[in-house]
Order: sequence, then C-alpha cells, then structure tokens
Amino acid sequence: MATALLAGLLLCASSRNAGAEDTPDASDASSPPDASSSLPEASTPKPPIPAAPPTAVPSATAGPAPQAPAPLAPEGSTVPRRDGQGAPELVWDRAYARFGIANYVATGALGATTLAMAIIPPIAGNRRSGGVAFDESVRSTLRASSQEGRYVARDVSDVFLSLSTTYPFFIDALVSAWWFRGSADVAREMALIDAEAFAITGALQGVTNVMVARERPYGRNCGGDLPSDSIDCTTTGRYRSFFSGHSAFTFTAAGLVCSHHLRLDLLGNKIADVTTCVAAYLGAGAAATLRVVGDMHYPTDILTGALVGTTVGLVVPWFHYKGFRTGMNVGGADLHFLPTGTGASVMGTF
Repeated sequence: MATALLAGLLLCASSRNAGAEDTPDASDASSPPDASSSLPEASTPKPPIPAAPPTAVPSATAGPAPQAPAPLAPEGSTVPRRDGQGAPELVWDRAYARFGIANYVATGALGATTLAMAIIPPIAGNRRSGGVAFDESVRSTLRASSQEGRYVARDVSDVFLSLSTTYPFFIDALVSAWWFRGSADVAREMALIDAEAFAITGALQGVTNVMVARERPYGRNCGGDLPSDSIDCTTTGRYRSFFSGHSAFTFTAAGLVCSHHLRLDLLGNKIADVTTCVAAYLGAGAAATLRVVGDMHYPTDILTGALVGTTVGLVVPWFHYKGFRTGMNVGGADLHFLPTGTGASVMGTF
C-alpha cells in the first residue's frame, strides 16, 4: 500500500511538470517578438558604379606621335619660329640683290672721294657770296638774333646729324635686325646699303662744295660781329655753304630708315615702322632748319641738300630691293610715301 501511494505521488508530480512546459510564460506573451529574429533582413539596392573609360596604355616601344611637317615659308617672309625676343626671324629674300664686289669697290671709291673733298679747299676763283631768290628774306626771319643763339642752334643741329647718321647702323641694323629679329645676315646687308648711300651723298656734297665755293651767310659779318681772325672767318669752311652737308646726310638717313622699315617690316608692327619713318624725316627737317637759324646756310642750301639726300636714301635701297614698296595698309587705310624736294609726303586713302 505504501508502494502504491508513492507511485501515485510520483505520477501526479510528473503530470504537473508536463502541463507547465505546455503553458507559455506571461512575460513572454506580453513582449513583442524581436523583428530581427522573426523577419528576414531587407536588402537595400545600391546605385550602379559607372565603368571607367578605357585608358590608353603607351607602348614601351612606341615613339612620339608623328608630327605633320610645317609648311616652308618663302624667303623674305617671316617664319613661324620666334626667337627669344618674341619676334619672328627675318631673312633676306632671294629676290633682293646682295652687296657684291662692284658695290664694295664703288663704296670704297666714293668714300675716298668724300674724304678727299673734305681736304681739298674750295676753288678760290669760283667764290661767290650772297643768296638767291628767297634766301635773304627767309634768312632774316629764321636767323637767331644773337651770336650765342646761333652757336646753340649749330650745336643742336650737330646732335641731330650724329643721331640721324648713326641710327641706320646701330639701331636699325644692329639692334632691330640682328638682336630683335635675330638675323645677322639682314643686318649686314642693311649696314652695307647704308654705307653705300652715305658714300654717294658725301661724294656729291663734297665735289659740289669744292666746285661752287659759296660763302656761308655769316661770312659778311667777318670783321664786324665776328672777329676777322676767328676760326669761322679764316678757314676754308667759310666757303662751303652750297649745298648743306647736314641737310644731305640727315635726309639720306631718313630715306634709308623708311626704306628698310617699309620693305622689311623691321619692327614687326606697321604703326611702329611708319612712326619711325615719320620721326626720321622730322629729325632731318629740324637739323636742316637749324643750319639756317645758326646762319651757316641759306635756305637754298638746305633745300638742295634735302632733295639730294632724299633721292639717294630712297633710290639706293630700291636698287637692292628691286622695287621699293612705297605704301602699306594701316588700320584699313592705304598709306603711300612720296619723296618731295624737302623730304617726303604721306598720302592716305581711307
């Protein structure tokens, strides 16, 4: 009986434990289910990654890409290459005449003639005094009132002469053509043409001085305002009035400057080249006029010198360039330069 009672208790306890396992816990029933454990994880779509463009991989054996050959520029024109100064190189065109043996001989002979005429005194039997035509009236108007003022005018005229005659060599040939434009060849040809032109002018002016033997305007004042033993009155220079060397040489220089600048576009800027040409003639005109102010020449002396100088300064380069270009287009206007008796004039078509 005790055994039966013990077996009954064990059976009852076993039944209670089985019922507790089948009944859910209240705390578990009140708690919401964990979403992370009960629902599947949602997948978020990602934007597509653009494909990288194909990259050309240089070949280890491939050389640089071939370049198309640059077109050859005709001689006489500027080439695309620029030198360190930023201006295109200048070349001497095949059509231009180079300085030859005949030019060297002529320049040397004319230079020797110029020197000889500076030494040989004017012919005494040909001496003449006084002006012609309008000489006296213009002289009385332009002549400085004081002797000191005349000396100043002479000195300033000498400065203009020095600047004018050295400009074609040192500025145009050496600086502009050689250094700025990078062409020693063109610079050499320009300098030789300049020397030839100055030799021609010097020979013409020297021979005329000796042959004509015209007394300078101040000569009539020797023994009066000027002491008779002054150097102006005692040397043969007193009889070298016709024609003016200052006027002839400065206008020769102006003609050379214009010829080179207009033919070669020397500065690479048309306005600058035209301005240089005009300034050269203004300087020549100032040098010539001051010779009248200083009472060293009559107006006909300087006008003749201007005519001779302009002709030589334009014609000599013309023969080398075989056709001097007398005009150019600037800002839509056609400008033409024409030599005149007192220099050059500018005509424009707008």
